[in-house]
Parts: sequence; structure tokens; C-alpha cells
Amino acid sequence: MTSLVAGRGNLRLVPAIRLSPPRPRPAASLVQRLELWADRRRERRALLACPDGLLKDVGLSRADALREAEKPFWRD
Repeated sequence: MTSLVAGRGNLRLVPAIRLSPPRPRPAASLVQRLELWADRRRERRALLACPDGLLKDVGLSRADALREAEKPFWRD
């Protein structure tokens, strides 16, 4: 199947793109999810406690650390 597309003053046929639904992710158990959330929270708090020199060594600024720490624990 093709679609007619206009571009730079001419028309051309291009293959149509079919969007498929996202693949289902394997369901994590409740315990695994709680552990993941606890790890994220712990890591983000540790990031806030890092001195500026250490953040610079890993390529982050204080603003980057604050932005990451402000994310909710459930967000990647």
C-alpha cells in the first residue's frame, strides 16, 4: 500500500506506515516494582548529597542533580 505525498512542488508515492500497538511489557511483580521504586528514591537522594566536584567528575551539574531528584520515584 502506498500513499500520495506532496514535497517540494511535486507528488510522489511512498510506502504507507502502519503503526502497530506497543508490545506488551512483562508484568513486574509488586515486590519487584516496590524494590525498583525504593532504589530510585535512594539513588536520587544520594545524588543530592554528592559534592559538586564529584558531580562534575560524572558529567553532571548541580542543576542536573536537582532536576533528577525532583522526579517522582515512579517515573524513570
